[in-house]
Amino acid sequence: MSGTWIDGELGFETELVHAGVSPCEETGAILTPIYQATTFVQESIDQYMSKGYSYTRTTNPTVKVLEKKIATLEHGAGACCFATGMAATVTVMSAFLSQGDHCVLTDCSYGGTNRVARKQFMNYGITFSFVDFRDPKNVEDAITPKTKLIYSETPANPTLTLTDLEAVSAVAKKHKILHVCDATFATPLMLKPLDLGCDMSLHSTTKYFDGHNMTVGGVVSVSLPLCLCVRDKTMTCIGVVEDGGA
Repeated sequence: MSGTWIDGELGFETELVHAGVSPCEETGAILTPIYQATTFVQESIDQYMSKGYSYTRTTNPTVKVLEKKIATLEHGAGACCFATGMAATVTVMSAFLSQGDHCVLTDCSYGGTNRVARKQFMNYGITFSFVDFRDPKNVEDAITPKTKLIYSETPANPTLTLTDLEAVSAVAKKHKILHVCDATFATPLMLKPLDLGCDMSLHSTTKYFDGHNMTVGGVVSVSLPLCLCVRDKTMTCIGVVEDGGA
């Protein structure tokens, strides 16, 4: 950031504008450029990735600024951006579910989430329980010894039903299970799932982060222990959002 800020926590509106953004050291440009390069020059094998970038599928300077901004707004340790909201969903399920595992998923979720669970991940030997998350007891009753992930969505798409994230997160922690919440319809302006005990907060940035019907994207904000796991899955199979979209 340029200049000196008053000591203390910045307001949400200020973070919306300035979080993650720094003027270009070389030119002084205030706005982050769109880096359309696919690859980045490396000085040597010994200095590989010394500047933080190698290949845009894994990380890109423009995308990195967006990820820093969203992580700040979500009160997360880090964030990973994706080409679509469904890419974010698939990454979370791929990273934390394996053959034989079980997931408790809300019975009122975005249609793509429900379909990818039933038509893709069930084919991999992963099982799902679709339950009414309005009552946390339903979530706890659905847990099995093989449950590895609890997947909530609030407000739910399209019915806008609500989930008590603190209560469901308490259930998840009691049973040592990860809890991810799709908070697309709320945005960090109204809801910060990580502050309520969730391990991951997921958004389709296509909706309200963009707001202009110009881009498609997704993001997962995470607590510190999960940063490397989500980032590794992003680099190996999914890839980040396209630089122009960021």
